[in-house]
Amino acid sequence: MALNYKDDVLVRIYLIVAVMVAIAGALAYKTIDIAVINREANMKKGAEYFQEREVRPERGNIYSRNNNLLATSVPYFTLHFDPFVAPPRTYYDNIDSLSYLLSLHVDDSHTAGDWRDSLTFMRDSFSKPARHYYKIAESVSYRELQEIKKFPIFNLGRFGGGFIVTKKDERKRPFGWLARRTIGKIDGKKVGIENAFDKELAGKSGKAHMFSISKNDDVWLPTENLAIVEPTAGADVYTTLDVNIQDITENALHRAMRKHRPDWGAAIVMDVKTGAIRAIANLGMNTTRTKYFEQYNYAIQRSTEPGSTFKLATMMALLEDKKVTLDGEIDIEKGVKEFSKDKVKVTDSNPLSRHWNVISIRQAFEQSSNVAMAKLADSLYVDGEFSARLQSFHLDEKTGIELSGEGTPMVNDTSRAEWSGISNAWLSFGYESRLTPLQMLTFFNTVANGGKMMKPYVVEEIRREGKTLTDFRPTVVDEQIASQHTIEELQTLLEGVVERGTAKKLKSDKYRFAGKTGTSQQNYGKRRRKTEHQASFAGYFPAEKPVYSVIVVIYNPTQGGYYGGEVAGPVFREISDNIYNSMITVHDALNQGPRPVLYAAQLPNRDAGNLAEITTILDYVNVKLDSLPGSELAVVDAADERVVVKPWDPAAQQWPNVRGMRLRDAVYVLENNGYKVHPKGVGRVTDQQWHTDGKGKRGKDVTLILN
Repeated sequence: MALNYKDDVLVRIYLIVAVMVAIAGALAYKTIDIAVINREANMKKGAEYFQEREVRPERGNIYSRNNNLLATSVPYFTLHFDPFVAPPRTYYDNIDSLSYLLSLHVDDSHTAGDWRDSLTFMRDSFSKPARHYYKIAESVSYRELQEIKKFPIFNLGRFGGGFIVTKKDERKRPFGWLARRTIGKIDGKKVGIENAFDKELAGKSGKAHMFSISKNDDVWLPTENLAIVEPTAGADVYTTLDVNIQDITENALHRAMRKHRPDWGAAIVMDVKTGAIRAIANLGMNTTRTKYFEQYNYAIQRSTEPGSTFKLATMMALLEDKKVTLDGEIDIEKGVKEFSKDKVKVTDSNPLSRHWNVISIRQAFEQSSNVAMAKLADSLYVDGEFSARLQSFHLDEKTGIELSGEGTPMVNDTSRAEWSGISNAWLSFGYESRLTPLQMLTFFNTVANGGKMMKPYVVEEIRREGKTLTDFRPTVVDEQIASQHTIEELQTLLEGVVERGTAKKLKSDKYRFAGKTGTSQQNYGKRRRKTEHQASFAGYFPAEKPVYSVIVVIYNPTQGGYYGGEVAGPVFREISDNIYNSMITVHDALNQGPRPVLYAAQLPNRDAGNLAEITTILDYVNVKLDSLPGSELAVVDAADERVVVKPWDPAAQQWPNVRGMRLRDAVYVLENNGYKVHPKGVGRVTDQQWHTDGKGKRGKDVTLILN
């Protein structure tokens, strides 16, 4: 019997309902199977692909005292591609354009045709299982990433076009090897400031829901959900280091290392009034003895017997205890004297001593007589008096600088029953004691500072987003380490060493400095060992109003001498000369006399940069302007007795000319126009060198020469 139309419709409805009920039943069963029956197994499997994972914060920066960036985290990106995300029509309509751009801007070792074949194979290959994670590029800069994100298909993002970006921060030091060991590192074992202030620099990690897109590569990307806990970026650390003084110190030390071929060398520059470290240089020789580099912080961590620089402490003890006067006399017995029943011989290294018997205490210090110091300490102190007095000067205490690994100082305690009968004598000229260069410098700095001992420090502030979190103030260790009279006499002694004594050859006719040479034998008593010496020089300048104290220690020089005055002293002199020449505060002001007539050659000319900054500077030096341009950038032209500021738009030129600009303004102009800048030197741009592209024409890279 044929079904009528109404029955036919009902049958179809019943069939559709039956199918829907069956599907609903299957879905319900599957839901129960996932959520109840096999819940544990499914949860375990889901946890392999979806997890709550740590989100690392951005690490803070490290700055010098003059706001130069010493260490920063630079983001680099790895680019991957899932070819199955974009719709087929979108994919194949844009594959040619994408291939061309990839060959032009990402990897020009492959032609556009090569890229097209690869992209086609990624999606259409039937010989291998489908992959959803192909690497496109790695170590891509942020600027490059912004351009690549505009490419067709990639511009649809991760969920629309399969463009996957993973970020990795790489720690960079813009000044390269400058203060490398002091700044430290974070890969492997943390050292230096990176280690001492790791908690502040690191910030706090956050948490986010993430899913795995490649188990083999351990790549996780955040879901669309918001982070569970937002990460807190690390704080910035502002150090006391001055990049100019650091550069001066490292270069001077490196020249001496190449000349004298020692095992290692260290130099420190300290601000006299505050104890702030302005420079720390450390250079050690590699195992093949072919190259020097910063591998260990000798200045802070390596304690050695200091030698004759320690005589300053001996004289402080003798003067403070009123055992001697500088005009008093002593018989140095032509530079040779035996001590104790064991007849241990002490000898002067100064050849002039062979001609002297009775000399003044002042002359004995200036000429660095071991015999004189040994006789005074041995005859004027009993039991543990001498070592106790030396320890009262804090010579057996660590400085407490923020950096880890400070060497432990030692001054032999002669109050112990087992102390040697020669100990007082040997202590007096720098043996039976061990000090790091920093600890020795801290003592010299105290004398330069009128007797006030300051704690050395290398960090001034910790800031986050411009707000100061911690401010490290100068710390006084001892308000007056010795009487003012004693300190003043010690200052005259140190000046006398340079004027008439062992450092006479280092004397400058431009300014006066004070200091003490030191030479010590480091491996005495060790049989069948080649003799090793340590050369040192510690002092401060200018002598009449000290601003900086400096110590130079060079261990085991193998050529060109080994005495402190001939090895370490010239390094001190080079450092102090170069710093002095750049110190405005120690020179007479130029405007003390009548104002001269200024000619064009004496006025600023062809200086270019931000208009607001140019006008601020000209206003500060009282240079009047008739009119100002309306542009953001300007250039200064000089005529007799006047300055003209003109508008300037280097970006309008085919190849922007940024000569005369400071680096910041030059980078602003060039990078905003798509160029990549490679700076060399400091100061203003004096020349620019365009790199060539693959076709021999001018490319997008330019090296700026600054001077």
